[in-house]
Amino acid sequence: MILANFQTGNTTHLVTLAVIAVAAALLALAIRRESPESHQRLLRLFVGWGCVVAWILNTGYWMLPERFDLAKSLPLHFCNAANVFGALAILKGIRLFQGIIYFWACLYLWAFLTPTLGEGPGNWGFWIFWIYHGFIIFALVHICRSEHFRPSFRDLLHSSLFTLTYVILLSIIDAFTGWNYGFLGNNVPGAPTPVDLLGPYPMRILWMILIGAFLFLLLWIPFRNYSTTRTRK
Repeated sequence: MILANFQTGNTTHLVTLAVIAVAAALLALAIRRESPESHQRLLRLFVGWGCVVAWILNTGYWMLPERFDLAKSLPLHFCNAANVFGALAILKGIRLFQGIIYFWACLYLWAFLTPTLGEGPGNWGFWIFWIYHGFIIFALVHICRSEHFRPSFRDLLHSSLFTLTYVILLSIIDAFTGWNYGFLGNNVPGAPTPVDLLGPYPMRILWMILIGAFLFLLLWIPFRNYSTTRTRK
């Protein structure tokens, strides 16, 4: 029986997480320094263009007339943007977007643990949701393994400023339209998420910024000595 609905924490959810985790692990194993350049290039093209295709699939799915809604269909959520940033980070090697993909890992975690998804495997929306989220993880693995990305303090600063700017822009858009892109509007997601615990709008936006800044710092701290050593060299 193919389930039509999806619930956080059910068997479908756990199996899906396991499949993506195994796929990410296999990708990490496939990326080896001693591998020939043609092999590395093939993986780079697969992940980079996979991000593009995933973004097109998701955007096109929500743009179809039967489900188009300005409040939901525009590709403005953080994970929507991450597909584009992942492609730019891998195919163009842009350092800023490599940092964004790395530091936004704390956002992806909640997307995987508390997905705002109501459709089960019997619907296309289920597969598209997990494909485009899965390629964000693949981009992160590729950047850390193949590109050997290690965040410097400058990466922390640039990623923080970029993210803060994005949060401000989405907050303004949501405030004027009544939308909830980035979960920064005067609504809460339909499915339970950590946003529910942050109090009333608009004060919760401040908490989101502060928590995000703290998590960014935690993601940088393991590499602070590496960054210092590299700078001194």
